[in-house]
Amino acid sequence: MSRKKRQEQPASAASTWADAPLCIWVFIAGALIYAYWYFSVSMPWHGPQAWSNPGEPTRGQLVQNGLLLLPESIGWWFGGGELPLGLFDRLAILGVAALMLLLSYALGEFTLSRLKLLPIFPGLGGIVLRLAVGLTIVSWLTAALGMFGLLHYPLPIALGLVTAFVGLGAAWKKERLKPALQDSVKSESEEKDCESLWWLLAALPLLLFIVGVAMMPPFEYDVLEYHTQVPKQWYQAGQISVLPGNAYSGMPMGAEMWSLLPMVFLPEGSGWFDGVLVGKTIIGLFTLLTAGLLYGAGRQLAGVWCGRAAAVAALATPWLAYESGTGLVDGVWAFFTLAALYPVLLVLKEKDNPSAELPITSLAILSGLMAGMAFDVKYPALLLAIAPVLALWIYAIGINVKALGLYLAAIVLVTAPWLIKNTIDAGNPVYPLAGNVFPTDVRSEAEIQQWNHAHQVPPNADGARYSFDQLQHGLTIFFGSSPWVGLAIAPLAICGLFSPHRKLVISLAAMLAVCWIVWWGMSHRLERFLMPAIPMGCLLAGLGAAKVGPYLVGRIALRVWLGLGLVVGFLLVNQFSSIRLDPRIFVTLSTLRQQQTSEPIAYLNEHVKPGEVVLATGDAALFYLEPPALSHTCFDPAPLKPLVGMTKSERQAWLGQHHIGWVYVDWAEIDRFRSPGNYGFPDYVTRDLIAEMKRQGLLEAEWYRSGKSENPSAVIFRVRPAQTP
Repeated sequence: MSRKKRQEQPASAASTWADAPLCIWVFIAGALIYAYWYFSVSMPWHGPQAWSNPGEPTRGQLVQNGLLLLPESIGWWFGGGELPLGLFDRLAILGVAALMLLLSYALGEFTLSRLKLLPIFPGLGGIVLRLAVGLTIVSWLTAALGMFGLLHYPLPIALGLVTAFVGLGAAWKKERLKPALQDSVKSESEEKDCESLWWLLAALPLLLFIVGVAMMPPFEYDVLEYHTQVPKQWYQAGQISVLPGNAYSGMPMGAEMWSLLPMVFLPEGSGWFDGVLVGKTIIGLFTLLTAGLLYGAGRQLAGVWCGRAAAVAALATPWLAYESGTGLVDGVWAFFTLAALYPVLLVLKEKDNPSAELPITSLAILSGLMAGMAFDVKYPALLLAIAPVLALWIYAIGINVKALGLYLAAIVLVTAPWLIKNTIDAGNPVYPLAGNVFPTDVRSEAEIQQWNHAHQVPPNADGARYSFDQLQHGLTIFFGSSPWVGLAIAPLAICGLFSPHRKLVISLAAMLAVCWIVWWGMSHRLERFLMPAIPMGCLLAGLGAAKVGPYLVGRIALRVWLGLGLVVGFLLVNQFSSIRLDPRIFVTLSTLRQQQTSEPIAYLNEHVKPGEVVLATGDAALFYLEPPALSHTCFDPAPLKPLVGMTKSERQAWLGQHHIGWVYVDWAEIDRFRSPGNYGFPDYVTRDLIAEMKRQGLLEAEWYRSGKSENPSAVIFRVRPAQTP
């Protein structure tokens, strides 16, 4: 009897409760204990409704509220009956996103065919990998052409996409004409998986909610400050470059290219806003792509229960739904980390199988493309994806110079545009990181230190950074005290540590350990920087499900546990008092855009005339500002800096030269940045400077003021024309 048949025999033999081994009962007991702790953790959420729990309710109370008030929560999908409804205004956004996904799928199909990898990745996992590779190519082409200043010339960009399509398509056609390749890897039986279809139906409300919030106008601060603002500024400038007023524009923005590309082809005027909605929709769909890749990878690596549990656990994780609804890109980075890891896990699984003949070099190229794209989304992928996946390749195949070289070459190819752009524009390939390493960095020493200080490991009240209490807190966050962690993962992942697939367990455990060590030991410990750990934790949980799934009591426990995870995940994300997503998915986009625009920006949009420029300081989240502006983040020199020490006539000349018609100062934001422990703010932006410009007659009396009259939180001044006495 073969080893495979010996492993499968218990699945059919174990049909009674008495046949369940001890590990099943340990899992059930552990899951109950974990659920009790999970629901007892206090959540720092304060809902606006009168029925919300005061203070910090437990997660169990939030779930209870969500269940009892489910009709009211669903009612908010429709604006609570008080706002105009719209559905067809999403169709254009969905249509453009669908075209981009179809193009990406074709490019991915062509590329995987050329690499002879289509037979290796069947089913849903293969479909998702096609999309991932194609989206990488689209992002790379948009970035490369944008750096040549072609964003105002749709024809060259269209020709670039068509050339890639035709070139890769010709290679695909040539490959298709060859005799059919025999599958070298015997995948899981492809018969219809009815139970997985039922799980898909059970997850449908959560899936629809994720797609709905993905199409919502952005509202999260970081998204407004740079994930959407930077591509908007690049589009308006016609070129991708390091912007003088936004340090974040030096970071690679591979995911944001899916917003920038449609801007090039959409009508002028509102094209930048619609383009962002297209890109945000695609970014939001990565929660579904992650679940799809987990299903395909898990099923191929350890069986159907592995794929099923891994996918459900991911969908039930509030972190991923939050990323979809806000437009943050950590979920995209997490997906590409998993996609980079998948090929090496496949090699490890089949290493001891003499009948398996995997194309190692092609798999290494694919892994490198995915790891490079993870870096194009977030710099930390260098430590959390590129380096550990390289180490796992060495663990899997030894020092195979050709395969390892191709892995690294693929990474260099994908990341090159961003590194070259930063080197030319800022004198530092990884700007704004490592400023002290590159003497050619364009920033002053003080600005470099400000960035480094803001992103260092945070100290506690005693100044310690690595105390026992901090260690304990970091570990509990990792295992479930974070508001964003799903219920289903941890107990199954612990069970997965005892899976017979030892090489897979070692690899996943090592990746998870690297994620936590880098996050806790080297970063500023933002919880969303742990995102890459979620798909790997889900896959390890899938291995745990594969261990208990062959037994009747194990299957019953899995169905109850995963079903509870789906319910809890849906209830946590679908209420105002919980994860703070905007659930009004059927309210018109124009209404939502209006409500997401702050009062000062709405005032400027209404009053600034064509040809006038706004000088803004303090508020860096200016995505909804329609007139042109001179602005900055807290890490950049303020546009007011040249005015310091000038005479009245010099200031008047400078304002006229730059067509400044309005000055917008957000004192509340400035005070927040200057508060203890925050990022800091240029010290020359003072109330005295603004008062002096008023006394000189350069600024008229406030046209807009909010907050206390003696100490306003935000003010807007009209610049007095030079000819006015």
